Amino acid sequence: MPNHQKSRRGFLSFLTMALLTLLGALLAVPAVGYFWSPLRKKRGEEGAGDGFSDAGPVKDLSAGNWQLVSIEVVRQDGWEKTRTGRGVYVRRNEDGGQKVEVLSPICPHLGCSVSWQADSKEFMCPCHKGVFSPTGTYVKGPPPRGMDVLESEVRGERLWVRWQDFKIGIPERVSVET
Repeated sequence: MPNHQKSRRGFLSFLTMALLTLLGALLAVPAVGYFWSPLRKKRGEEGAGDGFSDAGPVKDLSAGNWQLVSIEVVRQDGWEKTRTGRGVYVRRNEDGGQKVEVLSPICPHLGCSVSWQADSKEFMCPCHKGVFSPTGTYVKGPPPRGMDVLESEVRGERLWVRWQDFKIGIPERVSVET
């Protein structure tokens, strides 16, 4: 009998150790993946890591008219990746070419959202009635400078925009480091 008890105890001990090992592995695999992921370079992600966001096909932009286009800004800080939706004003040259202008919709006065007034052909800030020309330059009102131009590139047939925040309330165009 004592031999029978010893084999049962050994089997239960082995089963308990196997279960604990399995549970440990189930906890360790995601933790290792979390710490390893920033070290891996993701293949096939065009624009990833260079600060540019895809704003869509250039052919979808109407020539000579400002459009508010949504982009998804991805910021990676170590292991944490955050995605934020932003809007940008985009205008393609009137000749229908690939040259594109991009403006930030944030008023440099107090950070309100600027809107394009198609009937009067000007940008206007509804907060304090700041007015900007069709190119984004300052016309009148309290804003200390014109609208901020954003860097953009045409890659293939798509527009890529680099979102950037600028300090508000000052006459100089100073980038806010993120």
